[in-house]
Amino acid sequence: MRTLALTTIKSLALSIALIAIFTLSQGVARADEVTVSGTTTGTVVGVPQLTFVGNSFTGTTAFGTGSLSGVNRLGTFALAFGPNQPVAGNFTLNITFTAPTGITGGQGTSYTAQITGSIASVPNTGGVQITFNQPVSGQSFSFNTGTATGSFTLFIDRVFVQSGQTAELTAGLSGSQQNQVPEPATILLLGTGLTGLAGMARRRMKRAHATEEKS
Repeated sequence: MRTLALTTIKSLALSIALIAIFTLSQGVARADEVTVSGTTTGTVVGVPQLTFVGNSFTGTTAFGTGSLSGVNRLGTFALAFGPNQPVAGNFTLNITFTAPTGITGGQGTSYTAQITGSIASVPNTGGVQITFNQPVSGQSFSFNTGTATGSFTLFIDRVFVQSGQTAELTAGLSGSQQNQVPEPATILLLGTGLTGLAGMARRRMKRAHATEEKS
């Protein structure tokens, strides 16, 4: 009887360990989508006819990719009419991220861009292009929120603004994150597995005890 009890306890302990390792690893290793939120401001230098209005944005990846556009654009440029003339200047975009938190290096970042083109007094005959200085694949950020770690990349699109028109500033988004703690579903799975193993162990002990009494 004692030998059987010890064997049952050892089997139970091994099963518990295996279930715990499996479920906890599932909670930690599964990659999740990442949500990026924030606000923008911008400064134009050298082209007084060009103005920029910042915006609040939120974007969530789907299968690792997404975009910031439409109501979640990074901002809007407007180019006023003027005398026909070539122009050149600079633009600085300031982004303050509100999510995710814990971004390495801080929640704020700046992008610089070159403004080139011409302004015209006649509609649809002039315009300027804003080209951002950034890595070919975009600027990457890593973060640790305290419950999740991950990274995301922003690639800010080049913008052309026609004289007398407006244009949105948009960006491509990619990234993922991993939970550092088991999710509720993972914890429930672990608890269900442990309860099942405990019940199985009790039934084996009862059967062994009944067999011993009969003999």
